[in-house]
Amino acid sequence: MKSKFLTTFAVLGCLPLCQCVVEEPETTTGNNSLTPVERPSYGEPLTAQTGPGSVTIREGGRFVATIPTARPNVEETRWYAEQEQIVVKSRGNHGPATVQLFNSRTGQQLGSVMAYEAANGPAWAQSMAE
Repeated sequence: MKSKFLTTFAVLGCLPLCQCVVEEPETTTGNNSLTPVERPSYGEPLTAQTGPGSVTIREGGRFVATIPTARPNVEETRWYAEQEQIVVKSRGNHGPATVQLFNSRTGQQLGSVMAYEAANGPAWAQSMAE
């Protein structure tokens, strides 16, 4: 009697668990019909968009970080350490440029050197030397 009851209970108890349905978003094969917001962005390459006094990092269409630069005019950016870091060269309307190293995921500054000292400075800054 107990065995019959336990079997019935086990079957009825598991029945709702196997009734779950997960619907996938509709896509057409071979056609990239998803909008940028709907596209998965994790695992896509990082991109850097420069603005006045800042660099915005995105992974696909997803915002990752905004990096404030030392000077208002961003002249050049370069990925470093397989996109884990980014090197940014910025300067004011006149005067020397600053070369900075940032963590591309958090926006945290990891180093800074003046562009005229970069030739003999750290390896990440040497290509932006003046």
